[in-house]
Amino acid sequence: IVDFGAGSGRVTIPLLQKKFSVLTIDVSDQSLKNLQHIAKELKLPKPKISKSFPNKKTFPAIVGADILHHVDLDKYLPIFYKSLKKKGVAVFSEPCALNLTWYAYLPFASSWEIEKGITQCTYFNLKKKFRKHGFSKVSIKGFGLLPTPLFTWSKTLCRLNDALGDLPFFKLFSYRYIILAEK
Repeated sequence: IVDFGAGSGRVTIPLLQKKFSVLTIDVSDQSLKNLQHIAKELKLPKPKISKSFPNKKTFPAIVGADILHHVDLDKYLPIFYKSLKKKGVAVFSEPCALNLTWYAYLPFASSWEIEKGITQCTYFNLKKKFRKHGFSKVSIKGFGLLPTPLFTWSKTLCRLNDALGDLPFFKLFSYRYIILAEK
């Protein structure tokens, strides 16, 4: 499995724990070094690392969390498509551009210059871009209307919040999207 934009391993570590072979791709040498250190500390297999997709190699899955809004979709979606095996899947978790809570949170957590790509993460734009670049099945699940940490004190409210984010109209404004696209 390819973890694109792996950072320090938020997705890679659980995959390694589940015994998957993972190729981590990230532009940051420091993040990749940290990831290898964390894997070693947890006595997990050392993940393969790269700063770019290997040529002429295909994978059953490409995953990523909070990375698509940092890249040019028209540049990377064709690379993902080409790098997937037949019936391979791309799975990403991204913030929804139309959820206003992100605009309250981002000024405190990061800079607009880094996060401005969030504006491309709308339901219709993501669906259009994945289809434009050859993906046959594209589904986008909405996850929550408000940030999940607001409801950690109540499992019932967490489940209700999560479910509301995937209702037809509310999905357009959900807190987070889970994108599943098949080659």
